[in-house]
Amino acid sequence: MEYKPSVNPSTGEPPKPSTSQLLLIPLGCLIRSPLLFIGIFLIGYLFWSISTGEITLLWTTVPEFDTWKIDSAFTSVEDSNGETWKIRYESKNTAVFEGLVRHASPINERAFPLLSHDILVTSGEFADPSLVRTSVSNHRFFWYTDQSNRPAGTINLLHTVPSTEEIYHQLSVIRKGDTVRVKGIEILDIARYDQQGDFRGSWADAGCNTLLVTSVEILPER
Repeated sequence: MEYKPSVNPSTGEPPKPSTSQLLLIPLGCLIRSPLLFIGIFLIGYLFWSISTGEITLLWTTVPEFDTWKIDSAFTSVEDSNGETWKIRYESKNTAVFEGLVRHASPINERAFPLLSHDILVTSGEFADPSLVRTSVSNHRFFWYTDQSNRPAGTINLLHTVPSTEEIYHQLSVIRKGDTVRVKGIEILDIARYDQQGDFRGSWADAGCNTLLVTSVEILPER
């Protein structure tokens, strides 16, 4: 049977599709192409899993405690290739960060493999998504509110340096929505030196908290 498209009798031209028909075209493509729908879903899930640490990629930087040479004060770390990192601290006092986690992801800075995770810890109004919106990008945090005054509470983006392999694994299971208590000593900066002892750069946070983590607790929901 021959198919002939309908035409507008007044103009002799095929009718133009309506706006609603145009909007339904992508949905129709997905329905007719289930593999495309599955592919889009899997790609989205992969990006989410990588960003939250649910999936660890082969090139993810992981602290190598079994091969590193670490001094007793954790002020010098040397890897098996002779590269060295020197750590300076803001003080000897223990800092405590407790609250709701609104972001957690691996850091993946190959030049500074001591750094393991970015963890955004919030309390008070900063922990309420209906009052304060937050985001983390490139190891920096941002917050937004419709209130005229600064929200009550605290907000801290931790750049964590695990003090032991056990602490690293404890940090790795922290997820957005957890309530945590993280303790450690705040780091002023980390200097990197190559095998010849030449300076190759440094890490220093700006408005965040680089922390040598000595204790991690995931607290029960209140």
